[in-house]
Amino acid sequence: MNQLADSFILRQALPKRSRHALSMVTTMSSLALAQMQTSKTSLRTYRLKCHLNGQFFDLNQACTADEVALSRVVNEPVAFVRRYLRRAVLKNRMEIIGQEIWPKMGLVRDHRAWFCKAGQLIQERDSVFGFQTAYPSIGFAGDFAALVLKHAPGATLTQVCILLALWEAKIVFRQSQLTARDLASRLGLCKSTLSTAIMGLVGSEQLVARADPNDDRIVLLSLRLDKAWGQGQQDLIHSFLQKRSVCRSALG
Repeated sequence: MNQLADSFILRQALPKRSRHALSMVTTMSSLALAQMQTSKTSLRTYRLKCHLNGQFFDLNQACTADEVALSRVVNEPVAFVRRYLRRAVLKNRMEIIGQEIWPKMGLVRDHRAWFCKAGQLIQERDSVFGFQTAYPSIGFAGDFAALVLKHAPGATLTQVCILLALWEAKIVFRQSQLTARDLASRLGLCKSTLSTAIMGLVGSEQLVARADPNDDRIVLLSLRLDKAWGQGQQDLIHSFLQKRSVCRSALG
């Protein structure tokens, strides 16, 4: 297998979109949201998908088919893992060979397309995996989702996308607040969908909502950085960005 020091391909990013690693993860998460059927378990399913796809495309490794081992990794019941794997196999997204799970061509094709749209660094591979990411962005997305679920078991993927967009604004663009219109534009979501998700985040003390001092019709949203969950997310993001910097240094 080629090492990450090989030259990677930078796919064309979305117009006027930052190529910062956190921006790419935010874009990929919003693209995943657009493709997924929403349900009460959609974020839990997303977390499981990120673990499997992180093995495939971050690491170029098959994943164990041991349902008990997988359930421990993603902190889900064995029955939940088993149902997802059965659906994935029936839909020809993955295949189980012996004690290992491998991606099928449709899964590889779709993920390559998402990375292209997000402007992600990838390298084409002459293998069943098709390509490899330059740094563990899928694994990070799964870890971030897991951290949100730990604080709020009923959280949704929409809420994760909102949090990522706010962290992107803070770290990449040095903006501490966004409006619902800002979020709708960034994530490609309608305001009604965002409204429900935002109310849930405010209710669980993950966001602060304040009236704009210049126009009380506008609500400004910001992260609750005084809470332990906020520090945990910040630490996870900084760790991810440090790993990304190490990978970039290796690329020369």
